[in-house]
Amino acid sequence: MKKYDAYKPSGVDWIGEIPEGWEIKKIKHNFEIYAGATPKTEKESFWDGDVVWITPADYKTDDKIVLQGERNITIEGYNSCNTQLVPQGSLIFSKRAPIGTVALSGVELCTNQGCLSCVPKKVNSLYYYYVISICTEFFDMLGSGATFKEISADAFANVKLPTPQISEQTAIANYLDAKCAKIDKVVAVQRKRIELLKELKQSIITHAVTKGLDKTAKMKDSGIDWIGKIPEGWKVKRLKLLAKIKTGTTPPTKVEKYYDSEDIKWYTPSDITDSLRLNESERYISNIAKLENAGKLFPAKTIYFVGIGATIGKVAVCDEEASCNQQVNAIIPNKGNNYLYLAYCLRCQKEIVYLMANVVTLPIMNQEKNGELKLPVPPFSEQTAIVEYLDKKCATIDKQIAKVEKQIELLKEYKQSVITECVTGKRKVC
Repeated sequence: MKKYDAYKPSGVDWIGEIPEGWEIKKIKHNFEIYAGATPKTEKESFWDGDVVWITPADYKTDDKIVLQGERNITIEGYNSCNTQLVPQGSLIFSKRAPIGTVALSGVELCTNQGCLSCVPKKVNSLYYYYVISICTEFFDMLGSGATFKEISADAFANVKLPTPQISEQTAIANYLDAKCAKIDKVVAVQRKRIELLKELKQSIITHAVTKGLDKTAKMKDSGIDWIGKIPEGWKVKRLKLLAKIKTGTTPPTKVEKYYDSEDIKWYTPSDITDSLRLNESERYISNIAKLENAGKLFPAKTIYFVGIGATIGKVAVCDEEASCNQQVNAIIPNKGNNYLYLAYCLRCQKEIVYLMANVVTLPIMNQEKNGELKLPVPPFSEQTAIVEYLDKKCATIDKQIAKVEKQIELLKEYKQSVITECVTGKRKVC
């Protein structure tokens, strides 16, 4: 790795030493900084026009360029508030929810109050995109607020960053573009591997719960499109005949005693991920909530089914007593049904669930609709054998997925280290 001939202290802890010819400057000395604003939402004439309007939700950590927001505003809406149009190539910085996400404007645009727009003076904005992209934790430390953390425009403007000559800024930015593109390409390949592994896992589950493990079994038509043919000895039943279905609840949040101890795991949709088995919950409720009937407690081996929102149809099981909120349906299998088999079956029905859900603004699957789902039902001994088979198969695939995910994390860390070395002058690129 090439280094510069001589270094000097930067005076900034996270930057450390910088090359002799570099400077340290505050952001406000290199950029004009503009706050954003939001037109009145109730005024229809302010919305759905031709002015690109960005919020922090419109770009993610991996996005280098932002071109379009979820909603545009009109010229009338633009003139009604204090937002500011900025040119292509400006830095768009998220000052809250979350703090520190940064992107480059790909077109002329304006923002809401959750963003700061930085128009470069005589600097390369791409170089500073890379600098700011590695400073997320530092910016977050500067945030404050009771309801949500936010970094003020003044605090942001006074942050000191390394400033080489503009020719060197351009050389570093170009080097990082090429280097990061190569890393991103490898990451994309690895992500595709994960997608394929997940598809393989899902196909194995679907085949096992609809066709069984006996390849010589005689088959019959199930009468259900997604199920197709099933072994002759199997049945198709509605979920309500196989289990009791209940909905969770949220104890009053203002009653502190319901949340002041971690006695009972209390699951919400965000806790239900790709893992079939639930472990820790993000939040807990107390035994007092249970005793005063403020929270519902469900038995061990209950299936938790997300009944609303973007993750509707996600399924997981818990092997101990637990609780859940009203966005989750608790499915308690009747005797003679293997809870893990039913959970595997339900994992094959996400598309069916979405089609059956009552969709207004959010898809909703209530208890009644949930109970109408039709499942293939083999004898209990076959259910148990299928679960044992799928547990082993899925564990093998999950290990492969975890290995690839680890490789992605290492690639991301490497990318971050390359950016840090280059923008702080620890690595010479020209």
